[in-house]
Amino acid sequence: MKTLIANATIIDCTGNEPWPGHVLIDGDRISAMHTTDDPLPAADRTIDADGATLLPGLIDCHDHQTYHNTFGPLPMQWRLPRDELIMLSMVAGCDAMRHGVTTIREMGAPGGTNLSMKRAQAAGTIVGPDIVTCGLALSITGGHAYEICVEVDGVDAVRHEARRQLKNGADFVKVMASNEQPMPDREEQTVPQFTFDELRAAADEAHEAGVKISAHVCGSKAIERCLDAGIDSIEHGVYLNRDLAQRMKEQGVYYTPTLGIYRANCDPHWLRGNAKGAFCEIIVEAHKASFVHAREAGLKWTIGTDAIVPMADEMDHLIEAGLDPMTVLCAATRTNAELVERLDEIGTIEAGKRADMMLVDGHPLANIQTLKNVKTVIQSGVVYGPDQLLPMLPASEAPPPPDNLR
Repeated sequence: MKTLIANATIIDCTGNEPWPGHVLIDGDRISAMHTTDDPLPAADRTIDADGATLLPGLIDCHDHQTYHNTFGPLPMQWRLPRDELIMLSMVAGCDAMRHGVTTIREMGAPGGTNLSMKRAQAAGTIVGPDIVTCGLALSITGGHAYEICVEVDGVDAVRHEARRQLKNGADFVKVMASNEQPMPDREEQTVPQFTFDELRAAADEAHEAGVKISAHVCGSKAIERCLDAGIDSIEHGVYLNRDLAQRMKEQGVYYTPTLGIYRANCDPHWLRGNAKGAFCEIIVEAHKASFVHAREAGLKWTIGTDAIVPMADEMDHLIEAGLDPMTVLCAATRTNAELVERLDEIGTIEAGKRADMMLVDGHPLANIQTLKNVKTVIQSGVVYGPDQLLPMLPASEAPPPPDNLR
C-alpha cells in the first residue's frame, strides 16, 4: 500500500534546513521524496499535512517502560509482580507512541520484562515503540538500583553476566557505575561502583560481541574510571568536569544528560517524598554546573527521558541550557539512531529508510513544545492517530489514598 504525506514542512534531520515537500511511503519504507514543485505522485491514500511539520520518529535513548507515570518511591514499583510490570510496559509503549516516540532504548527493567516486551513488539503482538534493550543492567551487590539489575562482583562474574545478557537477547550492555546518595561531608553526592578491572571486563565483552556498553555514572572519579575502561555512552554524568568532558569529546563518547528526571523527582506531584526531593534539588544544581562543561566541549549529544519526563520537555530543558533547537532535534533522531546502531534504518527521513515519522502542528525549531501537538505517528509505514492510542494510557494524576488513610 502506498501512502502519500503531502504538503508537509519537512525536517529530515540530515543537515538540511526545513523544506516544503511530499513523502511517499510504500509498505514500510520511504520510497520517494518530492518538492512541492513536483506533481503529486500516485498513492492509495493521501494525508494532506497542510503545512504541518514532518520529522523522523523520536528515539528515547534512556527509557524504563516499567515506571512511566508512576507515583511514590520507585523501589515500591520495582517489586510489583512481573505480570503487572508487563501491563505497565504495554501502556507505557502506547503513551510513548502517542508522543511520536517510535523507538526506545530500554535501560533496565525488573525480571527482564524489557526482553519480553522487545520480542512481543517485534512479533507485532503489541503496539509500541521498537525496543533496543540491555536486558538486566549489571550492578554490584547492593549497588545502585539493584532491584532492577543483576548483582555481580569480580571480573569473572561480570564477564559471565555480560555474556548471559547478550545470549538472552540484549542489544547492548549496561553497568551501574555509581550510586547517588546524601553525603553531607562530600562535595560530590555519589560514590563509584565497580572497579576499573570489572568495568574493563564488561566493556571488552560488549565490544567482542560487536555491541556498545553504557554506564549509569555520576561523579568525577567514576566517570574517569568509565572513560579509562572504554565505556561508549555516559548516562546522567552529574559532576562532569571540564577535563573529563574534553576526554569524552576526544574519545567520541555519547552523552545522555537526562536533565529533566532530577527536576521531576523534586516535584511533589510524583510523591517521591520530602527527603528524595531535597536530595534531587542538590543534584539539579550540580547538574547545571556540569552541563556547562559538556556544552562547551561540544559532546556527541543523545537524548533520553529516564521514563518520567516527556521527550518534548527533556528537549526543552536542553535548549534552555544552551543547545540550539536543530542540534537537539538531530540528537533525538539521527544521533540517537547512531547510538542504537539503527542509523541505516531510522533517524532521518530519506528514501529507502523505514517509514518511522511524526507529523506535528507548529514549528519545533521555533518552539520545541509543538512536538506535543502530534497529528499523526507513522511506524514502519503504519499510520496511527494519537486518539487511537489514548484509551490504553495510564492515569496522569496520583490515585486517591485508600479509605483507611483518608
